[in-house]
Amino acid sequence: MLVAEVTTTDRRKTRYQVESEDDIRKTREGYKIKTASGEVLRFSEEEVESISVVEE
Repeated sequence: MLVAEVTTTDRRKTRYQVESEDDIRKTREGYKIKTASGEVLRFSEEEVESISVVEE
């Protein structure tokens, strides 16, 4: 199982299960993550400090 860990600029960490690293995309507006359940999340570039992918 792959997990995308998003750290926001206010230091909150949120984890989302993804099927592959390709489910995380950099867009003109910021970042787009498609979760394993099919939910699409969007984050602005200003609110994201880092995104990492780990296998669990």
